[in-house]
Amino acid sequence: MRWARLWRRLRGGGLTRARAAASVGVGLWVGCLPLYGLHFPLCLAITLPLSLDLVLAYLAANVSNPLFAPFLVYAEVQVGALLLDGHFAPFSIEHARAAGVTGFLTQALVGSLAVGTTLGLVGAAITLLVVRRERPPRPMLLDDALSKTLARYARAPRRDRVYLASKLFSDPLYLELAQTGESLGDVLDVATGRGQTPLLLLELGRARSVVGFDWDERKIAVAAAAAGGAGTFEVADVTALSLPSADSVLLVDVLHYLAEAERKHLLEAVTRALRAGGRVLVRELDPGRGLPSRIGIWAERLAARSGMNRGATLSFLGPEALCRELGRVGLVATPAVYAGRLSPNYSLWASLGESSPNLASSSASPDQSS
Repeated sequence: MRWARLWRRLRGGGLTRARAAASVGVGLWVGCLPLYGLHFPLCLAITLPLSLDLVLAYLAANVSNPLFAPFLVYAEVQVGALLLDGHFAPFSIEHARAAGVTGFLTQALVGSLAVGTTLGLVGAAITLLVVRRERPPRPMLLDDALSKTLARYARAPRRDRVYLASKLFSDPLYLELAQTGESLGDVLDVATGRGQTPLLLLELGRARSVVGFDWDERKIAVAAAAAGGAGTFEVADVTALSLPSADSVLLVDVLHYLAEAERKHLLEAVTRALRAGGRVLVRELDPGRGLPSRIGIWAERLAARSGMNRGATLSFLGPEALCRELGRVGLVATPAVYAGRLSPNYSLWASLGESSPNLASSSASPDQSS
């Protein structure tokens, strides 16, 4: 709970268009200052009193990364020289000797204030155009359930608590689950990780019972300790898993770790496990969303190589390809819903179709919210 409060404090509250624009503007302005190594504390000192988003501001401050920093410094020196001397500075040994270190730093500082202000205003304006809709506030029920879920992990290792505080209060999937407005019954969570999603469903009153499977023994141990008997968490290989019957199955960020044959086996197992009226929630990364997709795929590869996530392969499916694979095992999917306009992550619900050989389809469909 302490980590949750800290995370909310650093993010400054609900992210509105104005707060997002101001955070980006501040971050770009700070990033242009030639005070390398002090950008994070500067962002912290500005965003906390103003209740801006520190994470967003610091990301914007990284405009002074090694790739862009040389061009940024050059522009700042030239603008500083123009403002101070009335002309651009020739980059020559003679000029450098004449200006000296003090002159160079003065030009860089003055230029950084001007360039930073300009970039900050432009970045804020672009953010206002990109973030067209306000993010809906989290219901009080969800905030309370998130805090209670995180409190279950009070005795977990520090790295898990930090990860879960970030995950629980930033992942839009949990808002979607809270807004379903109905019970998911007996829930199976395949590749449950640390078990935060099914435990959150219990705290929300959206699940009657929860069972989670994962092939990472350490994460399952963390999940089982957090559950304290409220759910069942077991180590299992999802590529050779026989699922018990359930009303709902969660396949959140798991299918892209499986080869085609393994995905087919898992989806067939899910189809057999679903009871009449049961549904499947699938979340995946769409590889066709341009730069956001490339960033997401890079992050997944990094997580796999670092050992944070375990997977022998990475194979990403867009919603159309996923719906075809679901259809082959008798599952009919609702339209995909993206987590945001610039997000590559999408989710969809699927239920047994009329042509399924074992169970009839449910006519109910959940509310979809991004």
